[in-house]
Amino acid sequence: MITSNLNMRRLALRSSVSAIVGLACLAPVSAYAQQAAASEPQAEEQNSGGLEEITVTARKRSENLQETPVAITAMNAEMLESRQINNVAQVAKFAPNVNIQPVANISGSSASITAFIRGVGQTDFNITVDPGVGVYVDGVYVARSVGALLDMSDIADVQILRGPQGTLFGKNTIGGAIVVNSVQPQNTFDLKLEAATGSFNRADFKGMINVPLSDNLAMRAVASYETRDGYQKRLFDGGHQGNKNSFGGRLAFKWEPTDKLTVNLSGDVNIRREQMSAISLVALQDQTVPLRFVPIPDSAPPGGTDRVITAPSSMYFWNKIRGGAGNCGAPWGGFGPTGPIPGGVSPNNPQCATTQWITGNPDTTWSGGNNRSNFDLWGTNLTLDYDFGNISLKSISAYRHQKATIDFDFDGTPHPVTGFTNNIKIWQASQELQLTGSLMDGRLKFALGGYYLKEKGEDKEPLEFSFAQFYSGGKIDNDSYASYLQATFKVTERFSITPGIRYTSETKRFDPSFQTIYNDRSALDPVLASLYPNGAFIAFSQCIVGQAVPGVIQPGTPGLEAFAGFPLPGGCPPSATNPGGNLTMPAVQVQAKAKEWTPAISADYKITDDTLIYASYSKGFKNGGFSQRIFPAEFAAPSFSPEFVESYEVGLKNEFFDRRLRLNFAAFLSDYSDMQIVVNEGIAPKVRNAGAGRIKGFEIEGEAAPIDPVRVTFGVGYLDAYYTRIDLSAAPVNKNSKFAFVPEWTASAAFNADVYKGEIGKLTLRGDWSYQSSTFKDAVNSPELFQPAYSVFGASASFTDKSEHFTLTGGVTNLTDKRYIQGGYSDLNVAGAALANYSRPREWFLKLAYKY
Repeated sequence: MITSNLNMRRLALRSSVSAIVGLACLAPVSAYAQQAAASEPQAEEQNSGGLEEITVTARKRSENLQETPVAITAMNAEMLESRQINNVAQVAKFAPNVNIQPVANISGSSASITAFIRGVGQTDFNITVDPGVGVYVDGVYVARSVGALLDMSDIADVQILRGPQGTLFGKNTIGGAIVVNSVQPQNTFDLKLEAATGSFNRADFKGMINVPLSDNLAMRAVASYETRDGYQKRLFDGGHQGNKNSFGGRLAFKWEPTDKLTVNLSGDVNIRREQMSAISLVALQDQTVPLRFVPIPDSAPPGGTDRVITAPSSMYFWNKIRGGAGNCGAPWGGFGPTGPIPGGVSPNNPQCATTQWITGNPDTTWSGGNNRSNFDLWGTNLTLDYDFGNISLKSISAYRHQKATIDFDFDGTPHPVTGFTNNIKIWQASQELQLTGSLMDGRLKFALGGYYLKEKGEDKEPLEFSFAQFYSGGKIDNDSYASYLQATFKVTERFSITPGIRYTSETKRFDPSFQTIYNDRSALDPVLASLYPNGAFIAFSQCIVGQAVPGVIQPGTPGLEAFAGFPLPGGCPPSATNPGGNLTMPAVQVQAKAKEWTPAISADYKITDDTLIYASYSKGFKNGGFSQRIFPAEFAAPSFSPEFVESYEVGLKNEFFDRRLRLNFAAFLSDYSDMQIVVNEGIAPKVRNAGAGRIKGFEIEGEAAPIDPVRVTFGVGYLDAYYTRIDLSAAPVNKNSKFAFVPEWTASAAFNADVYKGEIGKLTLRGDWSYQSSTFKDAVNSPELFQPAYSVFGASASFTDKSEHFTLTGGVTNLTDKRYIQGGYSDLNVAGAALANYSRPREWFLKLAYKY
């Protein structure tokens, strides 16, 4: 069966390449047919009813999508509106080999995304871990995934660039880049108003006004307020989770003091006061002992012994020691001759944390923890553009400041077994200079630039486990410098080559001094308290952090044979970097540096005016960082190094039948090295440089206007992603594991049809479909987080009056009410729970829009 699947994958990849080559050969025939048709009288009419030209900025200059040798999915404002796209995550439904979910694993945030393009991304949202897909808003890089769930208000276009964009866009774009451009102020008066209602008491209001203040100064103001009730009911207290309550605003000025200088100044704000994202308990595992050493499967070389982690049980301490004591089974009996003497299994008593609290319904939860996801963002952007003629100089200066308070109830029960709160404060300041233009009578076009990013912030994260209360998180201080050059040389009228290179120098600093234990509840356990009166975990901190030699019980110690690996009884003397004895890492700032070159080169040939074939090579890297979630204590802050992707791609872009049909193909092979894999170790996920992989695939995208009133778009993506090498540090991930968040197949289709156009106005019907094959939501392939293949449908109808001032739209999203897992986290050893974020249910909406 495995051999059959591999053969099918090889056949699919070969077929895609054959299709590209075959269409390249057929293109001249098609072009001849188009040229013949152009000589007919009706040709001009057909062209006027064809597809509009799409402009993209993937190479730092405005170009026709069909003449850009990059795989891009681009949507303008009209396309975003017709598909009812409200945020950046929803764009992914219509882009092949793109998976963006509006959640972050092990987080209750309602403002984050998890983004993967062509099998490359990142599941961790912590401030010490970088995303693998770069998000850019009006030319400004958004450094963190928290706050990257951008609302689509007054957006000119969205472009998804697939494959490494390491030359022009830089670090952390090894999967690709998402480019969002706002509508800029115009020199004419414009006004748009919109109100919407729908399921869960939805009430959305949006407004935009554009005012020319003088002949060379214009102002554009946008505001939106969106609210709806949470769709997941909390059975514990009658509340809800998964709501929306967000205000966003943007004020922009465009000043053109001369014909050559353009100044764009803007400020934006986003304020959210929302509940925790909807999270469902899908598995719960009780423990009969408080503390174990758990071997990690597949972590040893042949003939060796598997690595062991310390695994305290939060479920045990709640059920046997704390809230359920006396009602949820007997506590353990200490260590016997053959190992721990287990306690009793917890019954389904309401005081116990057991599987009784799994509802099996994504719309209900027994969660009883704090219910909050607050987010505040403001930013400014000053862009200066001076036109020297054939050369332009652009300066982009930006500042972004954000604050988030995010609760996460990790146990999903009414009891305070496990939970934590992220308190994130972070700011970034960036400066980019771009020199673009053309030389040699337009035969050479280039982009030369320099970039600097400064980022500082902190995340002080209190964690509640039944066995201890402690702080995680820390402070970051990052500097990134880069310079780049890319040039397109027109060798002939039809053949061009584009080499480019970027140099990046980055320093990342992490101060983990926050990380302290302030309540060690293991002292409540009689057996552990007999050896560690202040708590076993405090003793771990005293005997490991800052000690030249760890103070642990050696194997075979008389009377303590069963406690080998535990700290010395009574703890150890304080160390210089752990004076209080309760730090989980030394109170020392650590840093990591990276200096990387990321080249790219492409060659393209216009077979005809409507057919472009290209081949490219590109390299990207994602910087390393630090794992901030530590418990019990460790010798030093765990760090990881940069990861790299080198991609080889061939593509073909076509337009047929007087631009009635647009059909684009791409096939690629990517070598993925020093992969940053998120694995479970101890209480939380940690990032490891854990091996290498290979990703092969293809994409087909098309758009058609078979008749004037109808527009159809479609896309298909295929990925064959697998590990070629796995380091032992990645265990339990092995070479047979599947990549997280990477479906083998993605597909989509959408249509718009003007079914009536008459004296009273125009009626348009719309429908869309998207598909993903099965995926796991974590690298260890937890069965609790496996999502089978699924399809999602949407439909709407719009009526625009004859004056084109008013438009009434009604529709349904998730038409078949498909509930699929968007993300989640599983930790049955320590937290004793697995939770999943499910999609929103079927929802109806009704929207009234007015434009001046």
